Amino acid sequence: MAAFRSFHRMTQTTETGETIKTSPAIVAMLNQKGGVGKTTLTIHVAGALADRGLDVLVVDLAPEGALTSILGYDEAYSDLDREVSLHELLLDPSRAADVEDLVLKGEEFDLLPANERMVDRTGGELNGEPRARERLKMTLDELGAGYDVVLVDNMPSINVLTDNALVASDGVLIPAYAEALSVQGLDRLQKQIDSVREYFGAVRILGIVANRVEHNKQADAMLEQLHAEFEDGLGIPVFDVYKRVDLQRAIAAQERSIFAAEELDSDMAEVIAEIAALVDDKLVGQAND
Repeated sequence: MAAFRSFHRMTQTTETGETIKTSPAIVAMLNQKGGVGKTTLTIHVAGALADRGLDVLVVDLAPEGALTSILGYDEAYSDLDREVSLHELLLDPSRAADVEDLVLKGEEFDLLPANERMVDRTGGELNGEPRARERLKMTLDELGAGYDVVLVDNMPSINVLTDNALVASDGVLIPAYAEALSVQGLDRLQKQIDSVREYFGAVRILGIVANRVEHNKQADAMLEQLHAEFEDGLGIPVFDVYKRVDLQRAIAAQERSIFAAEELDSDMAEVIAEIAALVDDKLVGQAND
């Protein structure tokens, strides 16, 4: 399955017939629990959005830079000689305009990479700063209408960096394992989202993604619970993405999503395409209405 990028910038037409560009839809990929496959899911969702003809930017807001490295940009992550990285942009709003110089162009989607300077520094140095939770939004605002969708990959934590992702975002996708501890951890994430809503306005939960689901009774029980609590109880869609080798091979061997991988395919691509359709319909499409 291979994808070819054909872009349609987000635009609106005024009553006078003037076409103007609008801001991108921003989606945070977030769960405070680690090991839920959040980073790989981010890559596949980005690929699915690109496959729909959307121009996509992925932001690696996780200091460890897993997404940056997985996509083959180890040098960008470990480059401590460069004057400006994402670390500096977040700490100094006056440098936000430099963001375009940091974006790495890709065949499938673009990347704003993490940098090693962020480890044990960015979050701590942001705490106590004015508008500390708005720094990512300030940075992305400088990109203007260059993209249809921005996906933000996050560290598995509740802190000022993940708050930044929530404040900047129009919606949240929550990857989770179909296991008791992962499902229980959603309560803490909900409290973080509620805290951001209180001060910065509504943050929309777009969907829950039960990721890397195994075929066993425990997983079946947790899926039933997720669908009952979120889909039936709250009207939040739940997507079941079962564990598939080709989803891992696409990234590990080809550094791309399943939608652009050569000679690989997966039945789960259909489910991930549904997630992308949700983002497109609820955020991108509404912005253009």
